[in-house]
Amino acid sequence: MPEELFDPREISKEVYHNLSRIRSEQNNNRQRLKEQYSQSVELYTYLATWGMLRLKAEEFAPNPDGKRDAIIAYFRVLTAITDIRHLLGENSLNTLIAMETEDYLGFTGLGLQVAREFAFWALVIYADVKAEAESAN
Repeated sequence: MPEELFDPREISKEVYHNLSRIRSEQNNNRQRLKEQYSQSVELYTYLATWGMLRLKAEEFAPNPDGKRDAIIAYFRVLTAITDIRHLLGENSLNTLIAMETEDYLGFTGLGLQVAREFAFWALVIYADVKAEAESAN
C-alpha cells in the first residue's frame, strides 16, 4: 500500500476550518456574513459554468462587502490539499495557465469537489444567516 494516500477527509477538514475562520473574522458584520454564505454556496455553479480561470480572476475584484472572502478561502483550501503552490496572489492566474491540459482538467475536477464541500459546510457554519441571505436574493 502506498504511503501517501489522499484522505478525502482532508477536503472537509480544510473547508470547515477556512470557512469557520473567515466567518469568525466578520462575526458582527451580518451583511458580510450573508455575502460569504452566498458566495460559498454558489462556488460550484460558478466553477461549473465559467471555469477555474474565471473563478481565479474573481479573486482580484474589489472586495468592499466580502464578495472575495469565500473565493480566497477556496484557493487556500486547494493550496493546502495539493502540492500546487502559488494559487493565491499576484501570479496565481499564471500558475493555472501554465498547467498541462490533463493537470488542469484534473485540478478542475478536484476544485468542483472542494466547491461542493463549501456549499455543504456553509449550510452548517452560516445556519443563522442562511434565511437572511436567501430572502435578500
